[in-house]
Amino acid sequence: MFEIEHRAVLTEAEHSALEAALTSRAQLLGTDDKKVGYYIFPDKLLKVVHNISRGDAKLSLKLTALGEGSAFKELEVPFAEGSIETMKEICDLITCPQQVIWGTQKRTNYELEGVEIALKWSEDWGHHVEFEIVVPDLAEKDAADERIKDVAQSLAVTLMTEEEVAAFSAKARAARK
Repeated sequence: MFEIEHRAVLTEAEHSALEAALTSRAQLLGTDDKKVGYYIFPDKLLKVVHNISRGDAKLSLKLTALGEGSAFKELEVPFAEGSIETMKEICDLITCPQQVIWGTQKRTNYELEGVEIALKWSEDWGHHVEFEIVVPDLAEKDAADERIKDVAQSLAVTLMTEEEVAAFSAKARAARK
């Protein structure tokens, strides 16, 4: 499976306006607050995720770095919520990332016209939104990209380019060094 993702950074006012639009037009999937450890590598991203809202946890490996395209092959392994510290220690001991960043993400998920929309806030990214479609095959990537762009446009959201995502992500990482 591949996640086709696009992002936008929002002002607080844009975040509120988008929340109102999603409340009236989209299906609410629910609150999805998380505490996430990001193990950042040049070409991939390993995450230890504690889903606070659902009371579960997972290890997630994205095989593409942010800013390197909209398609992400992602491998996930769920594990017991009580094992978060052990999983963190394992990742700390067996990996050599460029950087590790831990942070809390406030998040509400919606679905509109086949696109999952995560309205988020985090210390590193501030107010932002992620649009996502999961496809089984990269042959469906272009159609998914177009659907996401159409839905974002219908919500008056300007998506970031890959260059903007890479630059913003680098700036957020630099602020944590």
